[in-house]
Amino acid sequence: MINSALGRLSEDELGRTLIHEHATTGFPGWFLDPRQPKYSRVEAIARVVDAFEQLKSYGVKTIVDPCPADLGRDVEMYAEVASRTGINMICAAGMYYEAAGLTYTYRYLEEDAIADIFQKELEDGVGETGIRPGIVKIATGYGSVSAYEKKILRAAAKAAQRTNTPVLSHTEKCTCGHDQIDIICGSGVAPEHFLVGHSDGTDDVAYQTSLAERGVFVGFDRFGIESIVSDEVRMNNMVELINQGFRDQVMMSHDYVVCWQGGAPGVLPGASLNDILPDWKLTHIFEKIIPALKVKGLTDEDIDAILIDNPRRFFATV
Repeated sequence: MINSALGRLSEDELGRTLIHEHATTGFPGWFLDPRQPKYSRVEAIARVVDAFEQLKSYGVKTIVDPCPADLGRDVEMYAEVASRTGINMICAAGMYYEAAGLTYTYRYLEEDAIADIFQKELEDGVGETGIRPGIVKIATGYGSVSAYEKKILRAAAKAAQRTNTPVLSHTEKCTCGHDQIDIICGSGVAPEHFLVGHSDGTDDVAYQTSLAERGVFVGFDRFGIESIVSDEVRMNNMVELINQGFRDQVMMSHDYVVCWQGGAPGVLPGASLNDILPDWKLTHIFEKIIPALKVKGLTDEDIDAILIDNPRRFFATV
C-alpha cells in the first residue's frame, strides 16, 4: 500500500501518474520580498484545483508532489485538493539541497536523528495532520555533494529502507546523479525504488544511459522548461534511451509549480513566467509532447508503460 494525502492506495489505484509536480512552493525567505504579491492560501488552493481539473480529460489519476519539508510543503492543501478533484496526491518527507534549502536545524542533528524524523513522518504523518508522505525526497547541489547533503542522503536511505518507501531526487544541472546512486543504493535502497530526478536537463544521452544502466529510474521530468534544454532534445534523448531498451526505467513530468509563495526565485515582481516559459504547464506533455513522441515512433503501449506501469513498479512494495 502507498501513502497518499487521503490515505492508503494500492498500486493499481495510481493509474496515469505525473511523477514530479508542485501544487505550491516557497523557497526559504520568500516572505522577505514585500514587492511580490501577497500569498493567499485560499486563492492558491482554488488555482491548484482548477489546474488539476484540466488533467482529468487526459486520464491523470495521480500526482506526486515531492516538495521537501523546507520549501513550503503544505500537506493539508494536498488533502483538500485531492478531496475536491478526486486526483490522488502523494507528498514527500525529506529536505532540499544545502545551497537552496533551510539547513540550520538539521546541520546540528546527527544522521540517525534525521532518519528518525523522516521515519516518524512516513509512519505517523506530518505534524499533527496524520497525513503520511509516500516518498522520500533528496537533493544535491551543483557539481559535488556537500557533507551536509551526504548526511541527509544517508538518513533518507535509512528511513526509506525501514518503511519500504521509494526515493525521488533533485539533481542540479544534471550533476551528481551517480553520487546519489552510490549513496542511496549503496545504503541498501534497491535501484528500482530510486528515481534520479531532472536527468533531462542535458543533451548528453550517454549520461542518461549511464544512469539507466545502473537500474534506477531516469526522470525526464522538466518538459516545458526550455530555458534549460529544448523539449526537442528531451524527446530525442528519451526516444534514444527507449530504443536502447530502457523504456521501463523512464518517467515523465514537468516539475511545474502551480502557485509560488512570494514569486518564483529570480523573477521580477509583475513578470509572468508564462511569457518566459509559455509551454510550462501541467497539460503540456499531453497536448504537445505525446503527439510529437508518436511521430518519433513511440506507441500507446510505450506511453502507458512510462506513465502507468513505471510509476506502479517504482512504488511497488520492496
